[in-house]
Amino acid sequence: MAGGPIFPSSAYPGSTGNIFPNFYAGGGVNAAPHDEGWGVVASLAADSILELRFPMPPTIPTGTLKLRALALANATSGVANWTTSDKNVAAGASPSAATLNAESQDSITWTTADVYNEVKRALTSTPAGNDMLVVAMKFQTSGWTLAQVATFIFSIIWE
Repeated sequence: MAGGPIFPSSAYPGSTGNIFPNFYAGGGVNAAPHDEGWGVVASLAADSILELRFPMPPTIPTGTLKLRALALANATSGVANWTTSDKNVAAGASPSAATLNAESQDSITWTTADVYNEVKRALTSTPAGNDMLVVAMKFQTSGWTLAQVATFIFSIIWE
């Protein structure tokens, strides 16, 4: 049985100032054009990490554990790159001492402004019920060509 989404219960935007809480203002004319997420500066000049914590449910759904990223930007070109690192941590263990599993790099190439761009990354971690999933999202300058602020929305799903 698939499950989710689970949204982070905690998020910390690193120390570089390149990541910040953000409201993306869509260009449409409906009564709900805004999305809340994590903004990343235009033309990212230094690698930057967003730290996330996802509380796992008491019973873990079946399927493949994935981190789902939705990204919005007012851009018709440009690339954003990041690497996800993750580890499940049980109660009684230290989340800051856990060795995170680095996953493969992901990217989004913008071709249309004001649309949800989606990436799903299967995660190495295998959490048990009530664990905390510790995640580091490292946005990387190498190959980053997006010249607009991007807004990211992260969740955990099982598919």
